[in-house]
Amino acid sequence: MQQENQTNPNIQTIKIWDLPTRLFHWSLVILLGVSWASIELSDNAFNIHEYSGYTILSLVIFRVLWGIFGSTTSRFRTFIRGLQPTIAYAKTLLQSKPGNQIGHNPLGGWMVLLMLGFLLFQAVTGLFSNDDVSSEGPLAHWISKDISDILSGLHHESFDILLVIVGLHIAAVLFYRFFKRDNLITPLITGFKPLAGETPPKLRFTSNWIALLLFGIVIAGVALLVTKA
Repeated sequence: MQQENQTNPNIQTIKIWDLPTRLFHWSLVILLGVSWASIELSDNAFNIHEYSGYTILSLVIFRVLWGIFGSTTSRFRTFIRGLQPTIAYAKTLLQSKPGNQIGHNPLGGWMVLLMLGFLLFQAVTGLFSNDDVSSEGPLAHWISKDISDILSGLHHESFDILLVIVGLHIAAVLFYRFFKRDNLITPLITGFKPLAGETPPKLRFTSNWIALLLFGIVIAGVALLVTKA
């Protein structure tokens, strides 16, 4: 889908992000805030923290599947590049000009993988963790108390690392917005991005119904795991 910009006919506004990817992104933003607040700001919100973790786990698994079966810009193969293209792109970072990147750039692609990896680690270790008082993850009884304690420590420490990664992500967004004059936020809200001076690429968008089916299967699987453990 594309629209012609009436103020500048050389700029076309095209759709680059599908609805499932946008919902995933903003849901994750909210849930990370909930997960942090439910532990740091309250002593009686473990259940909220727990269900937030289950939802994050479901979202991450869905995103991995969507990275295989989803729309063009959401697929890993379209934005995970090798070392040479990534270094070549990194050399252009200090060029102060608007970007015409479609979807994730090579550095952003690796950041996506890094964040998904830490989120998955965070969610999985949470399933085996305990608070040494009265609460424990639904899978904690599968392992010994000593191993559960180790995983609990890793769960807390990895969240601190995750916060650093989130901070770097926010800093990168601000860098692109104000230095390179490339607005990354609006396309993740509307799905559309202005593209100047180029022939718009042909992007394929997977049906939202397929996304809903995949997410439903993931939710059911996670729910079965944590309730039948």
